[in-house]
Amino acid sequence: MNNFYNSYFKVDTEKVVQNFYKVKEYIGPDTEIIPVIKGNCYGYGLVPMAKLFEERCHVSLIANAAMYEAVQLRQGGVKCDILIIGGIPQHLLHGAIEYDLQVPLFEAETAKRLNSLSASAGKKTKVHIKLETGMNRLGVRPGEDLSRLLELVKSLENLEVVGAYTHFATSTADYNDPFVLEQFARFKEGVAQIEDAGITLTYKHCCNSAAIAWFREAYGTHVRSCSSILGHMAMEDGREPIGLEEPLEIGAYITNIHSVSPGETIGYSRFFKVEKPMKVATLSIGFADGFYLKWMRGGGPVLISGVKTRFLGCCMDQSFADVTGIPCSLGQKAILIGRDGDQRITTWDMEQFCGNTFEYLYGTIGSRVERIYK
Repeated sequence: MNNFYNSYFKVDTEKVVQNFYKVKEYIGPDTEIIPVIKGNCYGYGLVPMAKLFEERCHVSLIANAAMYEAVQLRQGGVKCDILIIGGIPQHLLHGAIEYDLQVPLFEAETAKRLNSLSASAGKKTKVHIKLETGMNRLGVRPGEDLSRLLELVKSLENLEVVGAYTHFATSTADYNDPFVLEQFARFKEGVAQIEDAGITLTYKHCCNSAAIAWFREAYGTHVRSCSSILGHMAMEDGREPIGLEEPLEIGAYITNIHSVSPGETIGYSRFFKVEKPMKVATLSIGFADGFYLKWMRGGGPVLISGVKTRFLGCCMDQSFADVTGIPCSLGQKAILIGRDGDQRITTWDMEQFCGNTFEYLYGTIGSRVERIYK
């Protein structure tokens, strides 16, 4: 750990574990959880969070979206099964065999190449059939296309179909969303077709965190969740029926405090125009740390000395906050997400302010922001 950090992203791991078991209780004993830790686990830190799920939540399968991160997990000492749920470039398929990864399968060329690579290595690769049900991103359509793929796969001795999955396009919109219901009907059709071909599926999964909240009929053998485990509201209207807790605090530090007068400006291109006497704090965080520009250039909220104030702008490595009338000092924390005294800024607050989901707001936060695990 590099302790010389200008800003931090602190995770309360106990709350994460509690959230995991709250979700587990909510879905019931017949369904298991596949934590999806793509995009550096949504900014929370890839390997540390994977090990938390493996060692403290005892999961048997973790999912992510890219070969790069799957290999990072193996190299970082993660031993449980790993499923890549995103598309894999052809030149990277050998990584599935080398690092014992489960991968998606939805077309013939990949099936043949995977089988050849697996045969050369003397191994059998486990695959999950990705069913196209309406997202139109990756997948094979139930019916004739799936029949042809299954016929091919059954002839390939070094592939083992262990799962089937799809992804809902609109499950965050509303409970009982009609398009999700259509997608689930297509998914069931595809699963039945696979099983009728004599294939036993260990994994049947289509529910993300939002669908977990309302679509019990679709749980299958597993659900895929991460935002709920991380305590974030998955539904667009803020509904969260499980009783989750946010485990996060994001902060920086005051490096300068100064007064400005009417007519002066703050930042590059004279970004903020001063209209009345103000006191301004410079903070040790900027857009090079991976924060969404609207967060700081749009006047987003920040907590200083337990008072909710606003950003006045940002530069590459530094930003500005209005501390007029707020007692504060050099070296003091400024809280972007979390609690300070009686005041609190939540991820939901920032999602509403920025008009983006937490996956976007946190997934871009870079390595200069130190991850701390409490």
